Amino acid sequence: MAMIEREKEEMTEAQKQEEEKKESIYNVFPDMTRNIDYDKRLITFEIALPGVKKENIKLKALPKWFYLEAKRGQLMYNANQNFGKTIIPERTTAKYDCGLLTITAHIPDPFDGAKEITF
Repeated sequence: MAMIEREKEEMTEAQKQEEEKKESIYNVFPDMTRNIDYDKRLITFEIALPGVKKENIKLKALPKWFYLEAKRGQLMYNANQNFGKTIIPERTTAKYDCGLLTITAHIPDPFDGAKEITF
C-alpha cells in the first residue's frame, strides 16, 4: 500500500491530469430559475452550483442563449439555456456568491436608434 502511495506522489502534473480525466464524470443539469422584468428590460437567471469554485465556472452568452459549464470533483454541471428573449451579450453580467450564480442580461429596446418621423 505504501508503494502505491509513493508512486502517486512521484507522478508528474501531466500524469495527474491524465488520471483525473480517466475518472468518471457525472453530467448534471443545474437547478435554475428565470425572471423577466419587462419594465426594466432585464432577464435574471439564478443557478444553483453548490460547492463549485469560481475558477471552475465557464459561462458564454450569445444573443439568444448561454452556455454554462461548472466542475466540482466528479460532478459536471452543464446547461445550454435559451434566454427566452434576444439579449445584448455585451451588457450581460454574472455574479457568483455562496454557490449561487446570478446572470443578468439586458433586453434591447426595439425603438433604440429609431428615427422619429414628423409630418
